[in-house]
Amino acid sequence: MTVENPYAPPTAKVGDFAQLPTIAPSSAFRDPSKLTTWLKYFLYASIIIDAIAAFSGVLQFQLLSDFNLGVYSSEALVNAAAESNDKRQQIIMVFQFCIGVTTIVVFAMWIYRANFNSRQLGAQGMKFSPGWSVGYYFIPILWFWKPYQAMKEIWQTSKTPTSWESVTRGTVLPWWWFFYLISNMLANASFRSSLHAKEIGELLTSTGITIASNVINIPAAIVALVLVKQIYEMQMSHVQQHI
Repeated sequence: MTVENPYAPPTAKVGDFAQLPTIAPSSAFRDPSKLTTWLKYFLYASIIIDAIAAFSGVLQFQLLSDFNLGVYSSEALVNAAAESNDKRQQIIMVFQFCIGVTTIVVFAMWIYRANFNSRQLGAQGMKFSPGWSVGYYFIPILWFWKPYQAMKEIWQTSKTPTSWESVTRGTVLPWWWFFYLISNMLANASFRSSLHAKEIGELLTSTGITIASNVINIPAAIVALVLVKQIYEMQMSHVQQHI
């Protein structure tokens, strides 16, 4: 007969991270709840404005096609339609710019906070500092992979701070990075094409690229929301265990 030692520590099952020993969060841990909420708001706002922009782009594409086919019977009608389209597009672009810049700033603050808090939860040996986990997004060439590695590290240390290096990365991470890269490439292509588009054919091409850019931004924001939610909930679960 086997007698169980009542003083023996509980045995953790493989992959059962909740049973692994945890370290009480440092008093320096900063509650990310408000920052996470604001980031979610701006990501939702980004989804809405990008959907509006995509629809407006379709209207512009149709208008340019009509111009190309000579649908309008007079120059006055052409000018009126073009002026109305330009006003609508300009208003949407202003909202997109303001929401986009604000989202980038809030996301950068959130990444910095998430990296910082992982350390306060007991993560040791992290390769990316809070500053560099944000800074790599703005360095040419390195932004192709370094931010992903930094975010992966944040996800792993949020999942299991005390033994994060053995944690398998979440499936949301590659999807988030895929949409991030495609979104940035299309945005860059849209900007460059709009600078040189003068003829109807060039404007049609530029508009098509811009529509694609706005459309891809929507799943990119949705996946980002999932990623933010996962990391936030994992970090807060460790804090709540010690309340």
